[in-house]
Amino acid sequence: MEKMRRKAEKEIEENQMEKIRRKAEKEIEENQMEKIRRKADLGIASMAAFALITVSNPSPVRGGRSLIGLVHSVNAIFLLLNSVLSNLVSATDSPIPFPESLTMLAISSQILTKRQRVVALALPNLQLQGTISPSLANLSFLRELNLENNFFHGDIPCGIGHLPRLRVIDIQNNQLEGSISTTLFQHQRVQKISLSYNKLSGEMWKGPWYVPEHRILNLCNNSLMGIIPHSVGNATKLLYFNLSHNRVSGNIPKAIGNLRQLTKLSLYNNQITGSIPAILFNIWSLLVVSLGINSLSGPLLLDEGYILSNLKFLNIYNNQISGSIPTNICQLTELNVLSISFNNIIGEIPKNIDCLSKLEEFYIGHNPITGTIPTSLGNISTLRNLYCESNRLEGPIPPELGKLSKLRQINFALNKLNGQIPKVIFNISSLEMIGFAFNNLSGRIPATTGLHLSNLRELVLGTNQIKREIPLSITNASKLETLGLEDNFITGTIPTNLGNLRELQVLFLHTNQLTNEPREHELRFFNSLADCRVLRYLEVGSNPLNDVLPNSIGNLSSTIEYFHTENTHINGLIPTSIGSMSGLINLGFQENNLTGSIPSEVGKLKQLQGLYLNNNKLQRHIPEAVCHLSNLVQLTLDGNDLSGLIPECLGNLSMLQFIFLSSNKFSSKLPLSIWKMSGLVNLDMSQNSIEGEVPEDIGELKAILEIYLSGNHFLGMIPSNLGHLQNLMSLDLSNNSFSGPIPLSFSNLISLDLSLNTLSGTIPKTLEKLSYLKSINVSFNSLEGEIPSGSMFANSTMQSFLGNKGLYGMHILEVPACALTNPGQQSKFKVLLLKIVTPVVISSFLIFLLVSIWIMKRKKKGKSKDVENISEIRTY
Repeated sequence: MEKMRRKAEKEIEENQMEKIRRKAEKEIEENQMEKIRRKADLGIASMAAFALITVSNPSPVRGGRSLIGLVHSVNAIFLLLNSVLSNLVSATDSPIPFPESLTMLAISSQILTKRQRVVALALPNLQLQGTISPSLANLSFLRELNLENNFFHGDIPCGIGHLPRLRVIDIQNNQLEGSISTTLFQHQRVQKISLSYNKLSGEMWKGPWYVPEHRILNLCNNSLMGIIPHSVGNATKLLYFNLSHNRVSGNIPKAIGNLRQLTKLSLYNNQITGSIPAILFNIWSLLVVSLGINSLSGPLLLDEGYILSNLKFLNIYNNQISGSIPTNICQLTELNVLSISFNNIIGEIPKNIDCLSKLEEFYIGHNPITGTIPTSLGNISTLRNLYCESNRLEGPIPPELGKLSKLRQINFALNKLNGQIPKVIFNISSLEMIGFAFNNLSGRIPATTGLHLSNLRELVLGTNQIKREIPLSITNASKLETLGLEDNFITGTIPTNLGNLRELQVLFLHTNQLTNEPREHELRFFNSLADCRVLRYLEVGSNPLNDVLPNSIGNLSSTIEYFHTENTHINGLIPTSIGSMSGLINLGFQENNLTGSIPSEVGKLKQLQGLYLNNNKLQRHIPEAVCHLSNLVQLTLDGNDLSGLIPECLGNLSMLQFIFLSSNKFSSKLPLSIWKMSGLVNLDMSQNSIEGEVPEDIGELKAILEIYLSGNHFLGMIPSNLGHLQNLMSLDLSNNSFSGPIPLSFSNLISLDLSLNTLSGTIPKTLEKLSYLKSINVSFNSLEGEIPSGSMFANSTMQSFLGNKGLYGMHILEVPACALTNPGQQSKFKVLLLKIVTPVVISSFLIFLLVSIWIMKRKKKGKSKDVENISEIRTY
């Protein structure tokens, strides 16, 4: 070690030292410090010569510290570096893993030889660990600190902000934590602060920014909070301002318009609100504005009058911007990229959109933009990416788009376009993606498709009204990775030359009218697909294929993850070669006419998460090989003729969440292991012949949402532990032989069906407290007593309670108000009746009697008066 150190010192002394001294002295004498500062501005990591350091097997010292390197120097200069660098970094207990052999470590430093001062310290890309020592603050002549791309953690020493000559601080891409010292936002000489890609948090400095020389501020990819202060306008020399990927909130201050030298503003992915200041579009130097993924609102407004703008990149993607595309957007004549997708922008695409003659990328998708596609889009010869997905555009696709010879991507999916796709679109040789899915397009795919699309990677035309056959020439697009023609009216056969698409990853042909080759008894197109060795998604379901799966499907690529042929009228057996498709994650053969048994080779599909064989004619038992599918999440075998015992080992599949075995011929008892699957979400065993009781420890089904056991031979009492299932929403135990009372609690149940059992007792009043309960059926049991009237019972009908002779309830009109079958209830009713009716009858009689007496007296008095009047007349 000593020998090598001397050798290094000698080489440095002979070859480097004189050069360092001469350069430093010359720069001091000629007053070139401004030149050094310019170099720092440009992020120059190496400002002078390199001192070579040799290190071999460093070992920790007391206090858990280790020296990152021993700096050996010539004369006093290198002794000075040794004393300073020894305390720059306090490492963790695990020092940097140097190799066993000697390692050459280069530290860039500039030396002013007259006074022997360290001006720059650059240690980038060295995988250094530990914390940054506060001793750095002792380097009062330090102008540049570059520790980027290492593994430093802990806080940034506050003293760094007090270094009077500091120009550049670059510690990006480390693991620093804590907040940023406020002194950095009040440093009068600092020109560049780059602390991006760390774990910094806390609020940004709210006080006044006084950074007159500041040119670069890059704090992206941290967790900083707070607002952008109005005083940011004081940094008038700022060129680059990047706060993207933080948690900054508040508005964009209008004072940002004072930054007349700003070239890039990136506030992407924060929590910024308010409107976009129109003055941004009048900063002549500004080239890039990236404001995507925030909560900005209001219309996109440009300054009225003439705009002095060289803006090339404008991104306001994924905000809440409203209004229409401004009419004076044509004044952004230098614009290359316009991204306004995922907002609330209305109106139409300007008819004169070709005024943006330098536009290369145009993204307006996911807005309620209406109208038609302007033909003027075809005049923007520079256009490469045209993304208008999920708008409300209608009408035909203008053939003028075929003039865009540089176009790479065209996507108008999820609109209301009609008519045919112009043939000229399929002649643009530069196209890599064609997307017109989810429209009302008709016609046919041009017969020449693929002949001129040598660069095409995605052809997505699904969910339209396209007819006719798939052209054989499509396989000439040899770079094709995604072919989506699903949900159309395509007829003919599936081409047997699809294997020529060697880079094909996604093939969606489902929901069409495709058939198999005539006079063939097997689906032979699968043989060709065996040559697609990177195929991942294969869906040909809902086509009248009407044939047998060939055993050659085992030759399909092991990269296939999703394989679905549901509802294709295929028959015969499931090929045993299916076990060779080792990469399968989802296998769907449901709704066909498959017969025979489930092959045990299915157990070889170790990655399988979903097995869908429902609604076939499969027989025999479930093979225990299914229990080898340790990643299985959903097992769907309902609607078959499966019989025998349900394997006990199913309960060992810890990932299994959905079990659908209904409408089969399973008998005997349900394995106890099923009731202990804490991750099970849905259990459907209905319409079988399963016997036995539901165990009390059913409460172990912690995640269960739905249980369907109807149409079996279960007996015994309903477990009271059902009330412990906090997530249970639907419970169907109908058409069994359950007896005993209804449990008092069902937690958060929405639907409950207990009909067609032999349950007894009353309907618990506690069910009224189930605020989410929407439907209940307890018909055809032996229940008695009053039907609860609260909650959803108030809206129940007779059908939910039929077949229970002992039930009564006033609020349900179809059910008798009182079924007098209980003597005790009958006597109580009589007493109540006497107490109410007797006083009413007596009172009525007394009132009638008094009224009658009063009327009789009135009549008698009236007759006596009449006799007197007659006698008077006669006397007269």
